[in-house]
Amino acid sequence: MNAFKKILGWIRRKIFSTIFLKFGIVGASGVVVNYAVSYACYAAGLSDILALAIGVEAAIISNFIWNDLWTFKHRRTLKLHLRILFFHASRLLGFFATLASHYLFAYLLGIMVEISYILAIGVGTLTNFLTSDLFVWPERRLEVREAGS
Repeated sequence: MNAFKKILGWIRRKIFSTIFLKFGIVGASGVVVNYAVSYACYAAGLSDILALAIGVEAAIISNFIWNDLWTFKHRRTLKLHLRILFFHASRLLGFFATLASHYLFAYLLGIMVEISYILAIGVGTLTNFLTSDLFVWPERRLEVREAGS
């Protein structure tokens, strides 16, 4: 139980932080990028599915750039290619967390679909943030050395 309380405390500190606020702002800008690119591609004659796929990838790239330059700029401990790879993997995990939580909320718990969407997006957002915080831009660990070592 003590470990569970520690984990909840850690999550609470992460969620109520400036970094989470910046992450949210970047995510909101990603929605705009996604829509604008998707619409432009569709208007240019691409199929709606292909246009959406391009819009999603444009938003992922845009979010990566802004999170790397602004949100987590002080935590670029991994090489760029690893950050990009891990970021894409974390977005995929967030996508699956969103789908799975929507299924849980709507189909297993019987919550209205419209409400379930909102809850599922929240789960996906938290998944994206926590995986970004832990794996894409991990905090440096302070090495403690004994005196005289």
